[in-house]
Amino acid sequence: MNSHIYVKSNILLKMTEFSVVLIEPKYEGNVGSVARLMKNFGFKDLVLVNPPQLDKSARAMAVHAKDVLDNALILDSFEKAVEGFDFLVATTDEIATDSNCLRSPVFPEDLATALDAEGKVGLVFGREDSGMHNEEIAACDLIVSIPTSREYTAMNLSHSVAVILYELTRLKMREDSQKLNKFRKMGKLEKDKLLEKFDEFADLLYDNEYEARMAKKTFRQVTGRSFISGSESFTLMGLFRRSKNMIEHPEVYGRGEKKKEKEE
Repeated sequence: MNSHIYVKSNILLKMTEFSVVLIEPKYEGNVGSVARLMKNFGFKDLVLVNPPQLDKSARAMAVHAKDVLDNALILDSFEKAVEGFDFLVATTDEIATDSNCLRSPVFPEDLATALDAEGKVGLVFGREDSGMHNEEIAACDLIVSIPTSREYTAMNLSHSVAVILYELTRLKMREDSQKLNKFRKMGKLEKDKLLEKFDEFADLLYDNEYEARMAKKTFRQVTGRSFISGSESFTLMGLFRRSKNMIEHPEVYGRGEKKKEKEE
């Protein structure tokens, strides 16, 4: 029975597209535990950023998932990890405040939209003691937070990974296998171009650098949650481009031209 579920989850989740990324884990036992539960849910790609030396404890906790440890990609910086993915999901137990509005997360059940993403998706987990830094979170496309008691919000690293992978698997297996996307999702190049056009538009609208930065971050989070199609991305790029032109050159792109077009 378990093996049947394992195969089914692999087919539906396309798990070769997902990787678990651990930033500077402190304890090798946690790394081993993560490898074990990854194999439980059918995930196999593990990326480790500056991990401790993986010896007996890690292999003992991995049990039958030693192959996940052996095949893990080890990097010396998070920047190098970012380069290898089309979409990054950050995890945090801190909710946005007035002084830290960059941390505006969704709940694990809202990750359903990410399951049909094209390309490589990295599920990023921070350090056991300090989590993810603001600049690391800012480099990600989507933020997810596991709801916990306010009395003690911090979860064990491997437990956090287990909740996210379970939720991804559960959500996808509940979907009808025939409910597939009817359109192509926006690719990495289209996403980068869309963000570039919005950034140019935001820079034109805002004199305050902080407000511009918050607008750009908000738009990045919205596009991450919505998974815009390729055709929709082109429409939005055209909208931002035309709006920018109308502001910079009203004599050419203003209402007079639009009125003239209607008369003709």
